[in-house]
Amino acid sequence: MEWKSIYEIGIKKVDSEHQMLVELINKLEKAMSNGNSNKVIGNVLKDLVDYVKIHFKSEEEVMKKIGYPDLKRHHGLHKDLVNDVARILIDFKNGKTWTAEELSGFLHMWLVDHILEEDRKIGVFLGVI
Repeated sequence: MEWKSIYEIGIKKVDSEHQMLVELINKLEKAMSNGNSNKVIGNVLKDLVDYVKIHFKSEEEVMKKIGYPDLKRHHGLHKDLVNDVARILIDFKNGKTWTAEELSGFLHMWLVDHILEEDRKIGVFLGVI
């Protein structure tokens, strides 16, 4: 997955965290396409789940600080997304296999849709995009 300037929401901290999520997705894709062991893939998935939680908490702190009016709904979206990514890790640990294409497609859609549809509203609210 390639980082594109259209993903920027105009808040440096959030944008850099989004870039880190792209890097973690790329790391996961590489591990899967290289045929790495399930242990390696599982560790990368766990890192992704952990970072998603950190990022969402950080993003919500930014929204709270700026008085973002849709914080409560956005928090609910974050909660759902964390559950989705955690479910993938649980499935993986329980032996359910995802193809690299399936997982990559889901994660790309999940991240890009959330940034473009929801997170950009934060930048618009601040008047930075």
